[in-house]
Amino acid sequence: MEEGTTLSNPIFNFTFKVKCIILLTLGLVFYADSILNEYALDDGIVIAKNEFVQEGFSGIKGIMSHDAYYSYYHQMNANQMLAGGRYRPLSIVVFAIEHAITGEDPFFRHAVSILAYMLCILVVFYFLNNYLLVNMQKGEDIAFLAALLFTIHPMHTEVVANVKSLDEMLSLIFILLTFIFALHYAEPEKGEKKVKDLYLGAFCFFLAMLAKEYALTLIFLLPILFYTVAKKDTKDTILNSLPYFGVVVLYMIIRIKSVGVPHNVPSDEILNNPYMLATHSQKIASEIYVLGKYLFMLFIPYPLSSDYSYNQLPYRGFNDPLVWLCIISYGAIIYWGFKLLLQKRILAFPIFFYLANLAMVTNFVVDVGATMGERLAFHSSLGFVVLLSYGFIRSPEFAKKREVIMGVTAVLIVLCGIECTTRNVLWKNDMTLFIHDVEVSPNSVMVLGNAGARYLDKAETIKDTSKASKALVNEYINKSVSLLRKSIQMHPTYTNSYLNLGIAFYKLQMPDSSKKYWDYAKKLYPDHPNLKQYYPLLANSYLNQAMEFGRENKAPQAIIALKKGLYANNNNPDLWYNLGGAYFTVHEWDSARFAWQCALQLKPDYDLAKKGLSALPPQGKDTVRGIRP
Repeated sequence: MEEGTTLSNPIFNFTFKVKCIILLTLGLVFYADSILNEYALDDGIVIAKNEFVQEGFSGIKGIMSHDAYYSYYHQMNANQMLAGGRYRPLSIVVFAIEHAITGEDPFFRHAVSILAYMLCILVVFYFLNNYLLVNMQKGEDIAFLAALLFTIHPMHTEVVANVKSLDEMLSLIFILLTFIFALHYAEPEKGEKKVKDLYLGAFCFFLAMLAKEYALTLIFLLPILFYTVAKKDTKDTILNSLPYFGVVVLYMIIRIKSVGVPHNVPSDEILNNPYMLATHSQKIASEIYVLGKYLFMLFIPYPLSSDYSYNQLPYRGFNDPLVWLCIISYGAIIYWGFKLLLQKRILAFPIFFYLANLAMVTNFVVDVGATMGERLAFHSSLGFVVLLSYGFIRSPEFAKKREVIMGVTAVLIVLCGIECTTRNVLWKNDMTLFIHDVEVSPNSVMVLGNAGARYLDKAETIKDTSKASKALVNEYINKSVSLLRKSIQMHPTYTNSYLNLGIAFYKLQMPDSSKKYWDYAKKLYPDHPNLKQYYPLLANSYLNQAMEFGRENKAPQAIIALKKGLYANNNNPDLWYNLGGAYFTVHEWDSARFAWQCALQLKPDYDLAKKGLSALPPQGKDTVRGIRP
């Protein structure tokens, strides 16, 4: 028998208030160390470099009327790159309000993330204990254990430690609040429906969609909730669901008005289109494998990584036994879910909650621009922990062994606590995150490229000029070059790695190699804004090289270096002046005159260039003030 109204001998024999305190304490202890973190991963482009966020309250209008990544695309001289766009203004509005209150303060933002997670824990427990499982035998124990497992699950570290992922928490909070108010209205406590519950449910549903598109799954989940939990017949299920369908229509109107009609964006960037090189068969098989990977990591969340994009999870085919294992596993889950649904069993709801939310992130329904991600399993993990807790609590082997269950739970808390607190430290910033994760995800192009860039940053932090320090700097730069080269071997059009390779060789004082890689980047991405900064650096590098040749009386080599510098930046008057001097040295008067005239056009008060011109013989003469050539 599934449903029951009493719990004669609870395993977790605490009051509801004490259970809440336990859950909140665990959430705080697990994530308190993340409060000292800086920004990492997408925090920069969504928050620190988002022009609307930086405007504070006055930027809210822009946030509500633009794609979540509009500011980033605008700064990068790029168009929409993700299929369907990303209209998720709610969390970005929160970031703008935070900026208006405290400015760019990562400490405050991380504190808000921790508080949001603790609120999410409370809402999860309240929903499970008071609504979803309230009529299930041993429902209180299952609800508490599920909420506890949700709280301590290490796959949630990205959601809490990465500030940008506030959208995940807001989405789940408002989805669950929608369920709560929807059940309030469908099952009034005193037999009298209150319209305010309907309004509150619809409002929370709207906010959930503004947080993240996952809330669209409620089109399917709300009818299942009414049918299995509220025990409505088919007609009442439809009637109770209709008002929420209207909210979807309103949301779509606002979304289309703000970011246009959702559509696929043709992309030749494999980091945004991970199955671009796969055959149709490989794409389907790989997506099925990813479903299995999520299920496996929900059971065994180790090791964790910030990225699983191309080519960390190689393409799979239907000749792979693991793909068939995934098909069998999910086939069984789907069959189980429909069997329970037909019986109006409560457990059908967490099964379909797990499946519906996972379907949104596995590229089956829409292209999400990623292979998989730990944050993307946040919603599905709730369905998973409910099912796991149900199996654990209701298992005949453990049903009467309170000590065993308490012991296993304690061990899980310790193990998960160690992993979570350790992982939080790695999320401190991009340097700590990617330098670690490149060891875990050595075939991810994105991680390789970012780790290579972070080794350059690490080299930059060393200010000591001792011989040992210089050797360490070169070691970091060479490590960077190795990682960046590996990334472009796997992804030959990865612009960022070409840009960073140019920086690496610039630091190694190898301007020809810098030019080679920056020219590649320019060919791939002519309007990349960073090129405007890099080519002047290259020009200065060639100028320094030419000055060294000049000191060695190697004027022809200096001329070659200066011409390369002018190719990089022909608006540098110092390059033109020194080119004139080099031509003067080899008695090419007309070339010297032209170079100095160019220098004066760029810098009219360039006295040295004026002196150089005055030292030249009149045009057509071959001597200079009595000095024979």
